[in-house]
Amino acid sequence: MYLTIGLSLLVCLIALIFTIMVGLGKDKSDYSQKKSWSMVSWTYIVLFPISFVALGLLYYFITR
Repeated sequence: MYLTIGLSLLVCLIALIFTIMVGLGKDKSDYSQKKSWSMVSWTYIVLFPISFVALGLLYYFITR
C-alpha cells in the first residue's frame, strides 16, 4: 500500500517538474516543428519504456 502511494507521488512529482521545465523553456518568437519534435522525442524513446517497466514492477509487487 505504501509502495503504491510512494510511486504515485514520485510520478506526480516528476510530471510536475517536467511541466515546469517545459513552461519555462517556452519560446514563442521562433516556432519550428523540427525543433519541437527534437525536444520531446526523448520522451517517447526514454520515458515510455521506463514507465512500462515501472508499471510492470508495480504490478509484480502488488500481486506477489
